[in-house]
Amino acid sequence: MEREPVKKLFFSLALCAPTATVFGNTWAGAATDAVVNEKGDKSIGRPGYFSFYLGGRAAMPLVSDPTSYAAAESFANTHILRTQEIIYKGTGPGFENTSSSFLTMPTIRAEWEIPFERIRFLPKSPSLSALFSLEGAMSLRSQVLDAAGNFRYQNAQAQHVALTDVTYSGSLSVRERHQYIAPMVGLGTELGNPQGWRFIGSLSLGVALQNGQRDYELNLAPQQISAGAFTDTYTITASATESYAMAFLLAGRAELGVRMRLTAKLHMALVASCAVHYGVINYSGTGIFAERAGAAADKNIYQKVVSTTSDEVYLGLAPGVFLALSHEL
Repeated sequence: MEREPVKKLFFSLALCAPTATVFGNTWAGAATDAVVNEKGDKSIGRPGYFSFYLGGRAAMPLVSDPTSYAAAESFANTHILRTQEIIYKGTGPGFENTSSSFLTMPTIRAEWEIPFERIRFLPKSPSLSALFSLEGAMSLRSQVLDAAGNFRYQNAQAQHVALTDVTYSGSLSVRERHQYIAPMVGLGTELGNPQGWRFIGSLSLGVALQNGQRDYELNLAPQQISAGAFTDTYTITASATESYAMAFLLAGRAELGVRMRLTAKLHMALVASCAVHYGVINYSGTGIFAERAGAAADKNIYQKVVSTTSDEVYLGLAPGVFLALSHEL
């Protein structure tokens, strides 16, 4: 009869214990946020996510030395109009600056989000996560400058006086496009009800490996010239491309948004984003300037190959908006 009170005492202490050990694993007590699975033998923390982002950016230069328009104007004057040359020295209508203040860039991104508690060497946190992402973007083709009207070319060494000064009508246009891929690592946070709306934010750093080019195209109408043996159809043709590949730009990104649960494992988020890129871009230019004759412009009278190099310092912002779908891992 004396053992009955002792049994009741041990039973009461067991009910008040903050933790319990089952199959060699310790369950989290009331002081932690962790839960256990249906078997009671494995601790489960916050879920990780694999996310796919689809949206767009507006790339806006803060500093561009020289600007796209200034660089295009200088190249066109030197290698298309040839304003400082003796042979085929050209003048033309004034250039119109048609460059936009920003480049529209459709953008996609894949991102892996891992809660801190799943990475052993990081401090435990109820809201912080490590982010690993790869973003890719490509700008729409954008016009930088345009000129239309009469283009006059003078050649002091022409074989006939009628060919020393010829005026053609036509146009000169310069267009550009850029694309990049940006691997980045960062820090993310998520606050709110796991079953409802949550606020998310992140800061990431990395690099943007960027390609780009500017295309120069001179289109002039052929001119019929009658000068003895030199009676023929003549025209000036010129095209060139300035390009760069895998320019190394430092990149940073900040984002804020809201996330909601769609199904047991699928989530959707609307995110406002702003990226910054900085670096030196090394352009290489190649092209051909030529005078041709014949109805099909198949007689080569003069030709010069264009080859140039130049550097541009770039610092720019790229705000954007994304719709993201995330799957719990």
